[in-house]
Amino acid sequence: MLGELHIKNFAVIRDLAMNFVPGLNVISGEEGTGKSLLVDALSLLMGARAPSGLIRSGTKSARVEAIFWPADATVSNIKGILEENGIEPEVNGMVLVTRDFQDGGKSVARVNNRAVPLSLLRQLGKNLVDIHGQMEYLSLHDSANQLKLVDVYGNLLDMRREMKILVDKLRDREKELAAVQNVIREGYVDLLQYQVEEIDRARLEEVDEEQLHHERDILRRAGAISGGCLEAYTSLFGDDRSASVSIHKTLTCLRGISSVDSHIAACREKLENDLASIEETARELREYSEKIENSGEKLEEIEHRIDALDTLKRKYGNSLEAIIAFRDKTKAEIDALQDRQELKARLEAERQELKTEAGKKAEGLSLARRHAAEQLVRLVNGELSDLGLDWAKFDISLSRREDEGGLAITGGKSYAYTADGIDRLEFQVATNPGEPMRPMAAIASGGETSRIVLAVKSALKIADPIPTLVFDEIDMGVGGRSADSVGRKLATLANFHQVLCITHLPQIACFGDTHFKLVKDIESGRASSRVQLIDGQDRLKELAAMLGSERNGNVMLKGAEALVKNAEKWKNGARELVAA
Repeated sequence: MLGELHIKNFAVIRDLAMNFVPGLNVISGEEGTGKSLLVDALSLLMGARAPSGLIRSGTKSARVEAIFWPADATVSNIKGILEENGIEPEVNGMVLVTRDFQDGGKSVARVNNRAVPLSLLRQLGKNLVDIHGQMEYLSLHDSANQLKLVDVYGNLLDMRREMKILVDKLRDREKELAAVQNVIREGYVDLLQYQVEEIDRARLEEVDEEQLHHERDILRRAGAISGGCLEAYTSLFGDDRSASVSIHKTLTCLRGISSVDSHIAACREKLENDLASIEETARELREYSEKIENSGEKLEEIEHRIDALDTLKRKYGNSLEAIIAFRDKTKAEIDALQDRQELKARLEAERQELKTEAGKKAEGLSLARRHAAEQLVRLVNGELSDLGLDWAKFDISLSRREDEGGLAITGGKSYAYTADGIDRLEFQVATNPGEPMRPMAAIASGGETSRIVLAVKSALKIADPIPTLVFDEIDMGVGGRSADSVGRKLATLANFHQVLCITHLPQIACFGDTHFKLVKDIESGRASSRVQLIDGQDRLKELAAMLGSERNGNVMLKGAEALVKNAEKWKNGARELVAA
């Protein structure tokens, strides 16, 4: 709940401090005393943008500060928000919210003395205070909050949690599936397999690249080599002047004398061996000449092989070793992808199973919501009637959006979904007879809005987790009989929430558990508002003044006493009913 509120140099407020209590806190005062400034100050603490001219004239800065004590229903949310933003929660759970405003439009927001952005104030505010009246801040305008309130009212939080668990699991599977599909994109595995096969066809393990280039160099000079070989063959064996003919002649000369001289015999033998070697070499040269002269196809084959290797280098690596390493890595990736194909099939099966289960859960939750919404509509319309708004009608619109990729329910149709299910919910109100239903956010502001909100809040009571409710001039356009009904509604609501109510009507103020009065003083020609906590006779005097003219003071005082007596009697009875 809201414990303390301190405002300094804010418009007509010079320095004001208020300590609030559980139950119904009533705030009264004449026009212009700054009652609505209290609501404005709270709105600023909840993240509202600061209007121009808020700093009290003659001063250079203003401050608004409040201490909150989170309710059991919201303490875990608030602790989580603080921790997510690096703010250490206080041991006793207290939340200190401050906004300082400087002349020139600058402001600094702090939570537990830590500077924070306005977005954090708004996030915290949704769990601390609900303001109904002139300002835009209104939780019941938020469709997500409306949906949650219906779920709380219908005791559907367990189903809602189960739905969220299923959707979270489903989204996890879809993320995993998307990651796998991103790797196993269409044609990717085929590309990898082609790369491996292309490298394997080159049989790189059998290639001696240096030898290939050497062979190519030889075959490119095949004509010169063949001619040289033939010329050498002719020189050794091919005509009468060849080396072999000369050796034959020499041997003929030596045969006649070798029989009588062993040295000559040795020389002859050596020449005979040389002749055999020369003749063999000559034949080899002639054969090689013929072979290399007809090696065009071989050269073409080698050129093609070298071109193929160069192509592989450009694509997969700058050496045969690098190409082989690329192939081995790619083969390993193919194996992994095949495993992913199996993973993809498993994830897809799990996704379909989760979608089916989530569809059943969403359908059940939707049906339960419709039942809860129907009950809540009847209850709110009854509250509106009690508040004298017989012409106002409340309704809850529940709709779904078809989506082929959504959750399927009975009948075969599929609907878009969130962690909250397949429903799109909206509170709707018709404020005058014959008018169509409109979203609650679109209804006019002021007392009319506040009473409609009061009817909704009264119907929800325990379901609404927000601890502090603020109603600004809820009595606008309310007569005496209706004012008594409004007061009773506020008092009933105060059994479940802390309620702050700014009012001009004594029929409402008499139900207060605490009564604050704002007074405007004129000092040195300047107006300044201050607050008084009134009770006993001072409170009766204020209620009497609210009832009417001071000329009938005694009559009005007795009327005030009667109002308080009747209100206390009614509150005691209401408390007994709540306790029971």
